Amino acid sequence: MRDPHETRSSQIEDSWEARTDEESVRGPARISATLAEINRQLVPVAVRLDPEGPLYDSLLSRLEPVERRLYLDHVDPLQEPAPLRPDQAIQVFISLRGTAIRFSVTVQEVLVEDGKGLIRCDYPTEILYLKRREIFRVQLPHYDQRRVCLRHLDSDHEIDAQLLDLSVKGFSVELESGRIDPRQIGTPFEYTRMELPGLRGTVSGEAVLVNLRPSSRSGCLSAGFSMIDLDPQTERSLMRASLYYQRRARRMGD
Repeated sequence: MRDPHETRSSQIEDSWEARTDEESVRGPARISATLAEINRQLVPVAVRLDPEGPLYDSLLSRLEPVERRLYLDHVDPLQEPAPLRPDQAIQVFISLRGTAIRFSVTVQEVLVEDGKGLIRCDYPTEILYLKRREIFRVQLPHYDQRRVCLRHLDSDHEIDAQLLDLSVKGFSVELESGRIDPRQIGTPFEYTRMELPGLRGTVSGEAVLVNLRPSSRSGCLSAGFSMIDLDPQTERSLMRASLYYQRRARRMGD
């Protein structure tokens, strides 16, 4: 079995690597304003704990503007303890109003408040914006519930799940706890009957399970998948769906 970190890094090379297409922002006022907007809108964020590792779901819990400190929800992957330590650099990825941005921060402290794990970091010194409106990952609105059926390639058991977000190279779903074995991380699943806007039919193919962690909903898990062997028609369908949700997010933010 391939290491899930290796699988993720080799199969999900996304637009964040295109540095020539990014705008660097270093002004403290604009950085503060961007973080405040992310915090105000409760925008989901993705965190990469090491350069070659997978992306994990998180959230910007709160800001301390005077001290210029931010707090992220503690990332706790099910398959292994989160390798978080003071002075560790982590990357944060966000899709804000349809625009993909990223920044790096250094862990100052890992703490627990009211039973909730938090990562305390200083504000970033730089935020990178994609110059072009490219797709990173788009969150589906809560009211737009779409389903997908999953089946491990070594099993006949089908799992019905709710689609949470997607890009042209991957997606994540919410499902009941216990439906997927953490030992299956890094192995392929078949996905079928994926419902996307603007399609008369559904989308199907194969994807590798790259992460698994508790969902915000009690009794549920969030599972992230990297699509493999995409055919051109499926890729176009995913692109249209991603653009649909990206434009909707922009309209709602304007």
